[in-house]
Amino acid sequence: MIEADVRSTFEAEVESGRVDLSLGLERAAAALMAHAAFVDPRAVPAVFDSLARAFLDEAPAARAPALRAGLPLLAQGSPAARALPRPLWEAFWAIAGVMPQGPVDPLAFTTSVVALGIHYDTELLDRCEAALLDWPCVQRLLAEEEVRMKTADLAGRPPDSLGSELLRMLEAQGYDLEVIDADTVVLPGPYPAQNRTNRRILQLHDVWHLVAGYGFTGAGEVAISGFQLAQFGQNYSARFLATVATLLAFHAPPVAEPMLRVMLDGWRHGRETPPLIQQPWHRLLDRPIDALRAELGIRPFESAAASMFEAMERAQKAAAAAA
Repeated sequence: MIEADVRSTFEAEVESGRVDLSLGLERAAAALMAHAAFVDPRAVPAVFDSLARAFLDEAPAARAPALRAGLPLLAQGSPAARALPRPLWEAFWAIAGVMPQGPVDPLAFTTSVVALGIHYDTELLDRCEAALLDWPCVQRLLAEEEVRMKTADLAGRPPDSLGSELLRMLEAQGYDLEVIDADTVVLPGPYPAQNRTNRRILQLHDVWHLVAGYGFTGAGEVAISGFQLAQFGQNYSARFLATVATLLAFHAPPVAEPMLRVMLDGWRHGRETPPLIQQPWHRLLDRPIDALRAELGIRPFESAAASMFEAMERAQKAAAAAA
C-alpha cells in the first residue's frame, strides 16, 4: 500500500500541475499523465509531446531539463488547476494503489478504468468535451452520418482483406464487434463529442490493432492506448495510461521506465499517422491491409521497448505450457 502522505502529495501535484521532478521522473510522468487525464484534458498534446521528447529523445540526465523547458506548468502550476472529486481519487487508488498479485485480467482491469468515469463531475465532463472538440478530426466526424459495423458485415469478404482478417482475429480471440453495446457508453447530458467518439472507438479499436500493427499483447494494448490518445484525445486512453504509469511508478519502478517508452512510442506513432477516426472503414473492408496502409499513410508500429515486453510474455507462456 502507498502511505497516506505520499498519496496526498501525489494528489496535490496532479491537481495543481506543479510536479516535483526530484521525487523521480517516472513518478512525475505518472502525475503529469493524471493531470492531463483528470484535470486538464486540453493539456494532453503538450504533456505527452513533452514526455515523448524527454523519454524517447534525451539521455536520462537531460530528461528533467527537457520537461521543465517544455512544460511551464511544472513551476507555475496549471491555470486549469482544481480539486478533484474525492470518490474519483478513491476509485483511482483502488486500482493504482495496490500491485496485483499474479497475472492481470485484462478485461477486469479495463472495466475498472472505465468505471473511473462514474466519478467524473460535470466540470470534468465539460472539460473532456471541450478537449475533444480541439481535434479537427472529431469535428469532421460529428458532421458525418453515424454508421456502425456489425460482425455479420465481415463475412464473405475477399481473402486477405481487412474484413476477413478482422473476422479471423475476432474469432480467434473469442470476441465480436458487439462485445460491448455501443449504446451503453452514452453519457447523460450534452456531450456529443464524447458519446460519438466512445461509440466509434468501440468499433475501430481492433481495426486499428490490425491496420496500425499493434500486437494483441499486454504491451500492444498499452501502446495502442498511446496511439488512440494521439489520434483524437480519447480520455479513456489518458486515464488508462495514467493509471498504469502510477501503478508501476509506485510498485514496480524497474518496469516503469521501459513501459513509459511503450506508451510514448504509441503516442508518437499516433501523432505521425494521419487521423483515422473519420475514415469510412465500413467501405474499406474489401481492401488488403497493406494497400490501406499505403493509401492512408500508415506505418506499422515499431517499438524496441514493446518488442522486449512481448518477448518476455512469449517466454512466460512457453514456460507455463511446458510446466
